[in-house]
Amino acid sequence: MVIFMKRLFSLLVFLVILISIYGSGCVGGGDPELVVNETVVEFLTHVNDGEHGSAYAMYQGMDFLTPASVMFNFKNKNIVQNSIKDIRITDIQVSENVAVATADCTIADFEGGEVEKGEFQIQVYFRIQLTDVGWIITKVAFNEPIELSDEGLIDVEIAATPIDPLVDNAAYIFIGAVILLSLGLYLHKKEKKEKEGGKTDAKGSGKGKKKGIDLSNATPMEKQAIAQFVKFVPSPQHVTGKKSSVDVWVKNFSQQSYENFAVTAKFSDDIKAKKTDLKFGTVSPGQTVKQTWTVTPKTQGWVAIQEPTVVFEYMGNRYMGVLDPIWLQAQ
Repeated sequence: MVIFMKRLFSLLVFLVILISIYGSGCVGGGDPELVVNETVVEFLTHVNDGEHGSAYAMYQGMDFLTPASVMFNFKNKNIVQNSIKDIRITDIQVSENVAVATADCTIADFEGGEVEKGEFQIQVYFRIQLTDVGWIITKVAFNEPIELSDEGLIDVEIAATPIDPLVDNAAYIFIGAVILLSLGLYLHKKEKKEKEGGKTDAKGSGKGKKKGIDLSNATPMEKQAIAQFVKFVPSPQHVTGKKSSVDVWVKNFSQQSYENFAVTAKFSDDIKAKKTDLKFGTVSPGQTVKQTWTVTPKTQGWVAIQEPTVVFEYMGNRYMGVLDPIWLQAQ
């Protein structure tokens, strides 16, 4: 019964987080200029990384009809993979439901080869519309700025998602969740108390205790749930014997703080880490934080950071989960 309630407890927390994301307006919330800035930078980053499908997913309009057309339009301006050296958003104008932005990009000039011959500046102009799921890019131009106007706006179709019924019935689900969560908390604390009672005679002085992140007494969560708000972003290039980085980003979509948030992992003999335990502390609602692993690959080829593990406290309870390995290609 207790094991069943623990699993149900984890599922309910996952549902509460999802409902918080869609029901609280976090998707399109925040400072509009900041969101527009991040949207444009993310789109151009996808283009620079050769992720044209991801860039196309952020766009609806007539400039690009397929992911391949994204690649060809930018290639016609000599913007190819890994050629964008710097992105500066020099102008943003926002009205109620539409915005325009100018991105001043520094481009490496490869002149058809792989060796950089120089660099040049180019302006990319964007129109972004506010939809039910946030800001969507609807026009991209290179020749001249786009005027801030409601004329020519498109109807952005948002497909229904499986979570829509949950959002529509969020109040009823929340009441039921509170009842079941209370029952789960009671059973979990009861089991914890019984275990601690059985260990009373086995307590020692505490000497020799292993330092690091404590994963004990944490309720397991599915990795799919944790992957919604924890992202790993390795640096573009890793060279054997030289330091590089893996950024760990955490976004709190919920309306309650994450307490004692920490991330750790197992590093094999093929890769050295300066510090394996990353302690974020408190992550407030809506806050985005980042810490970095500084790593040094010791061998060429693919090396992995094994068992990335997240542990945190949420609404008075501890949770943990293990994500997929992070693979790095060392040259």
